[in-house]
Parts: sequence; C-alpha cells; structure tokens
Amino acid sequence: MSKAVLKKLEHMQIPVKHVSEAAEWYVSHLGFQVLGVSEEHRHAFLKLQEGPMLMLWETTDETGANFSVNGQTMPVLLYNTDQIHVLHDHLHELGVEITFYQNEGFGWVLKFIDPSGNMWGVIQPNN
Repeated sequence: MSKAVLKKLEHMQIPVKHVSEAAEWYVSHLGFQVLGVSEEHRHAFLKLQEGPMLMLWETTDETGANFSVNGQTMPVLLYNTDQIHVLHDHLHELGVEITFYQNEGFGWVLKFIDPSGNMWGVIQPNN
C-alpha cells in the first residue's frame, strides 16, 4: 500500500474479572469517565481527557493484557501523566502491586497490576 488506510487507534480492549467493579475502580483511582456499561453483554467503555477509549470485557478466562520479553512481564497499556509520584503514592496506599517505579533518564516510569491482573505502565517524561 502506498497510502495509509488506518486513521487512528479507536479504542483498546482489556479483560476484567467484573466489568462494573473494574469500571468503578478505574473511575475512582485513575480518573476515567464511564461512557457506557452493558451488564447484558458484560462490557464497558471508558475514556480519559485525551486518547482512545478503553473497553473492558468481563471474562472468566485466565487472561490478561500483558506480554513478556525475555521472561519480564510488560504492559500493553502505557499512559502519560504529570503526577506520577501522586499516582504512585495513591496506588501504594491502596495496596496495589507496584512492579516498577524509577527514573529511567528520559522520565519516571511506573508499572502496576490492576485488580484484574492487567499490568499498566505510566510515564512522566522529564522536562
């Protein structure tokens, strides 16, 4: 193809154990807004101020939105913030599993596991 046919990333989809509980957790602790929840179809659409929507799919399957590189678990989701230390402290107080938190030279990186077992990544670039 000589011309790009894709325009933008519309939304991302991740598995969760309980769609309503997960949606509430993301709203309360990460600042998402719920666009809609379908209990019948067991999914929800969430959004932030910027970027694509996040779709949650309820499943009982043993699965997660993660992959590994040389045995190290990596997040599929990587978000940007200018309040990484506030977020870290908040997640720590909640007892969320934090797997990585340090300045990597280009900026701070935080990785944590949500209640459904998905790894999230957050970066705060250095100015």
